[in-house]
Amino acid sequence: MISCMKRRLLPVLIASVLAGGSAWAADAQMEKARVMLRDGKPADAYALLEKQEFERAGDVEFDTLIGIAALDAGKADKATLAFERVLAVDPNSAGVRLDMARAYFALGDYPRAKQELDLVAQFSPPPAARLMIEKYRRAIEEREQARRTVVTGYVEGFGGYDTNITSVVGDFTNAVLATYNLPGFLPTGNAVKRSSGILGAAGGIDVTHQATEAVSLSAGADLRHREVLRAHNYASEQIDLRAGIGYTQGANLYRGGLTLQDYQQRTDVPSADRRSIGLNAEWRRTFSPSDQGSLFGLVTQQRYPDIAVNDVNTIAAGVAWLHQFDGARKPLLYATLLGGRDNAQNPLPNGSSYDKRFLNSRVYGQVAMNDSAELFASIGLLYRGDRSPFARSANVSYGSDHTRDLTLGWNWRPAPNWTVRPQVTYTENRSNIALSEYRRTETLVTVRYDLH
Repeated sequence: MISCMKRRLLPVLIASVLAGGSAWAADAQMEKARVMLRDGKPADAYALLEKQEFERAGDVEFDTLIGIAALDAGKADKATLAFERVLAVDPNSAGVRLDMARAYFALGDYPRAKQELDLVAQFSPPPAARLMIEKYRRAIEEREQARRTVVTGYVEGFGGYDTNITSVVGDFTNAVLATYNLPGFLPTGNAVKRSSGILGAAGGIDVTHQATEAVSLSAGADLRHREVLRAHNYASEQIDLRAGIGYTQGANLYRGGLTLQDYQQRTDVPSADRRSIGLNAEWRRTFSPSDQGSLFGLVTQQRYPDIAVNDVNTIAAGVAWLHQFDGARKPLLYATLLGGRDNAQNPLPNGSSYDKRFLNSRVYGQVAMNDSAELFASIGLLYRGDRSPFARSANVSYGSDHTRDLTLGWNWRPAPNWTVRPQVTYTENRSNIALSEYRRTETLVTVRYDLH
């Protein structure tokens, strides 16, 4: 009987000794981390405690210590997670709430930092804590004032090669024959397929003013010049102007804006010059730290001074989704789907018009190679269908186009604010109208400097 009891108690005693030893080792590690913090080594303290986080998360003393270590080591996002676990158990912990306010301040989340400071103030903190609360309140006010109006900009230069600068069919004569039954036509102006080296430059500026915590105003402009080395009269300039207003409510952002564009190409008459004005609206919602979705719509008026039959009013609506995957390489995926219609404003000589419907989808992916570089790829599919008979051909009643493009590139940041971006884009349009088919490959290297 005694022997049997010994056999039963032995595993219990061994487990108790092991548990006690494990607890002693854990406490020793925490004491070691406290010493590291006192010695000004928060990164070492966090690295030590992080190894135990999975097993000890939920222990108030441990979570408080690892939260402070993370905060002092510059990992404010990790600190908030630890402090949240403490406050879930003890919501009246004034010291942890003050540390949580410091973490939100480090993240730039000033509304939540102020909220935590206000809660701490309700606990009648000691004089030293009150001084810290006022210090952070003043710092938040200064930061918010500094952020009330933000000006950013960029300048960039680019160079490369374009195999089809005006996106035209390779065999123009036979394409005209197939499209209009007209033999012997030779291409001129924009109908000539040309390849050339290209150089260019661009610059832009954006101004954002935070009118209130919820309302922001913005305005911006971009100027872009593209030089075609083997055909100078096909160089182009483009000016874009924009203005908008945004309203933030929790995880939701509502935005509306106005856009203006003027595009000019130094080419033979009739030119491809165009002017456009548009209105846009968007609802964007952050569903989680990794997911963001949006709904958007736009109306645009495009006018071609030299080709009046190309004048259209466009209405479109779309949806977009952004997902940030977990992982060391920070993979990112962004997808959009946009559908709408072009309403032609002037009829063709045969009474038809360039009315069209379209559906455009695009997927963009990005993966980080290291802290200063990432690879990216983009693929787009565009369908366009004529809504008016015999608008583009005497032989095909309703034309339809399927355009696909693929871009591969690399962003490299060799120094702060500098980005070097080599990329190649292949575009192909397949159509039941021979004159509308084309292939095009553009290779570019862009060097950009961002102004903050």
